Amino acid sequence: MNNRPLVVFLLTILASSSAFPCTCGGPYQAKSMREVAEWYATRPDVALIFEGKVVKQEVRSGSSGGPPTAMSMTLSGKHRLVEFDVTQVFRGANQAHLSIVTGLGTGDCGYDFWTGENYLVYASSWPGGIWFTSICSGTNPIEDSGTAIRFLTGEKATADDLLSPQEYQKQYYEKVLPKRTGSVCGQVLNPDGSPLKGGSVELWEPRNDDLPPRGGSDPNTSSDKGHFCVDNVPPGKYFLTAESSYFDDWSRNMGFYPGVGSQADATQLSIQAGAHLPDVKFTTVRQSLYSIRIRVLAPDGTQLSYKNGCGIAVDSKERNPLSYHISHVLEEDGTYSFGYIPPGKYQVTTYFQPDFEGGELKPFPEAAKWKPARQEVVVRGETEIVVRLEPANPN
Repeated sequence: MNNRPLVVFLLTILASSSAFPCTCGGPYQAKSMREVAEWYATRPDVALIFEGKVVKQEVRSGSSGGPPTAMSMTLSGKHRLVEFDVTQVFRGANQAHLSIVTGLGTGDCGYDFWTGENYLVYASSWPGGIWFTSICSGTNPIEDSGTAIRFLTGEKATADDLLSPQEYQKQYYEKVLPKRTGSVCGQVLNPDGSPLKGGSVELWEPRNDDLPPRGGSDPNTSSDKGHFCVDNVPPGKYFLTAESSYFDDWSRNMGFYPGVGSQADATQLSIQAGAHLPDVKFTTVRQSLYSIRIRVLAPDGTQLSYKNGCGIAVDSKERNPLSYHISHVLEEDGTYSFGYIPPGKYQVTTYFQPDFEGGELKPFPEAAKWKPARQEVVVRGETEIVVRLEPANPN
C-alpha cells in the first residue's frame, strides 16, 4: 500500500489565523481508489500532470486565488512559487523544469511542498502562463501516489487500488501511518501548576524559509486534566507548544517545552518513526494581548480598500504556532484592525489581491501603480500604524 488516503474528499485545513478553513469537493461517488485516481486525472481543469522534485520555494506577496473545487477558504496575502526538476510528464508538454504557484497552506488551499522531496503534481493553467495547484487538486507525495501513477500509465490495478475509499483509509491509518510516524503524549499546566484545560497543543518543525512549519496537533485540545496526545507526526526534531486564550481579559497562557516563554529557551523533541514519547510535561506562562489598527495611505489621495483589492499582512518575526501571522483586505475607509496580538516585533506589508469578479482572475488597475510597502513595528500595547505607499514608477 503506497498511496495516502486521497479518500478524505472533504478535506479541511484550518490555521489558527484563518476565518474559514479550506474545504474541497471530491469524488464522493467513487467505489474504489482506482475511481478516485480517475476522477482527479480526468478533471477538465487539469492540464498538466507530472512527477518532480522540489528544488526551490519562494514566498511572494499577493493572493494566489483558489481552486475551482474549493467550497470554502480564506485568501492569504501571500503565496508560494515552487520550482521543480521534472522526472516524468504524464500530461502536457515535456519540460525539464517547471514553476508552480500555490497558496501558503494556512486556510487558502495551498499545498505544503517541502524542498528536496518528490511529488506527483496536478496543475491547472491560469492567465499569464501560470501553473496552479492546491490541496484540492490530487497533488501528493510520490510515495503516496501508487494508485494514481498506475492509472496514468495504464497499468493493471492492484488489490489496494480496488479497495473502497473507506476500507483503504481504514487500512492506511491502522497499518501504514503508525510505521511512518511517531507520537508524543503528556500533560500541560497553567502558570499556577493546575491543569491547562482546552489548550491548543502543537508540535512543529522549524524551517529555513517563510513557509508554514511541518508538525501536528492534538485535535481534541488538552483534557480537563491537561493531558494531550499528538499522533502521526513525521520523523524529525520538533518544538512543543501550548496555548489557551482568554478573550474577555485580552490574555493567554502560552509556553514552549520544557516550560519556558520563548523559542530561544525551548528544547526540541526528537520524533522517530514508530516511536512513542508518553510522559512529556511542561508549564505555560501568562501573556497580555493587544490590538493594532492599520491605515494605508497613497500620496495621490487614492482611496484604498477591498474595492480595489488592497490588503495588509501582519507577520511576527517568529515562525511558530504561538506567533501571529494574518492578512485581510482593508475596510472601505482604508483601515483594518487586528485583535489579540501578542507583544513582539512584526512586519506589516501591503498587497493587492486579484479581482475575482465574474470568475475571471485579473489584477486591479491600482496594483500596478504602487510598490508593496513594508514597515517594521514593535507591539507593546494598543498600537496605531500608518503605512504610506510609494509609486511603482516615480517618473
